[in-house]
Amino acid sequence: MRLRAIAFRFTAVNPAAKRLRIVFVVVPCIFMIAMLVLPALNGLILSFDHNGPSLANYKILFDDSMFWRALANNLLVPFGSVIVEFVLGLALALALTARRSRSAIIETAAILPFAIPEIVILTLARYIFMPRGYLNGAIAMTGMHLLPWLSPRSSLAMFTVIVVDAWHVTPIVMLMLMAGLQTIPDELYEAARLDGAGTFATFRFVTLPMLTPAIVGALILRGIDALRIFSTVLVLTGPEGVPVLSTYSYGLWDDAQKPHEAMAASMILALMVTMIGVGGLVAARRFSRDDGALA
Repeated sequence: MRLRAIAFRFTAVNPAAKRLRIVFVVVPCIFMIAMLVLPALNGLILSFDHNGPSLANYKILFDDSMFWRALANNLLVPFGSVIVEFVLGLALALALTARRSRSAIIETAAILPFAIPEIVILTLARYIFMPRGYLNGAIAMTGMHLLPWLSPRSSLAMFTVIVVDAWHVTPIVMLMLMAGLQTIPDELYEAARLDGAGTFATFRFVTLPMLTPAIVGALILRGIDALRIFSTVLVLTGPEGVPVLSTYSYGLWDDAQKPHEAMAASMILALMVTMIGVGGLVAARRFSRDDGALA
């Protein structure tokens, strides 16, 4: 009788649990469709709408040299930024995890750039790099020529954008790599010391292989996010200083009052982010199957 009563309760609760699971699946799906899919479809339709459905808006973009410049910068700036973030983030992660007594002040200082609002970081960076800014003031005191850090169409302006973007987001990469370093068993380092391995050999044969999953994850996540760069370029150099697809689209929409062409540029950016993101996830999954290090 007792088992029969338990079975009855289970069968009574089970349909309610199924309905609850359906609610928790359907409601987020409806929300995602309403907030993401429908606006994206509307933007796609708008990008093809030029006195009737056509590819005229995309043809106008392809004939514009500024579009190709923005497209190239949208690959070069994120690539450079991710490289800088990875090198600095790895160096900081190794330095902080290697300390026996970790200082809260040092860790806070390393994380602080990301904790500060982005507009504050960018405003500060503009005061540093502007023609009469703090950096050129320090250079003038040494008697050297001033440098056009934010000059339009210059490689120095692109370098400045890369450095500022990396400065703001490096703490995220550092935290991801620190989390990966803390999962490496101490026994591996002890075994390396007993085998007489030096610092470089230990890093190459112990730390780096064990840290590879965290490195892959950090590079994929930051690489996808870096493709959406917008405010850094807009605040430092303006829409035409170091144009990327987001600022190019913004200029078409707000300044040129060409919403159809602006939406076409946005669709190209969305397609590029999606393709690179899916490619990165596929590469990570293949790496996990081949290496067995990632779940």
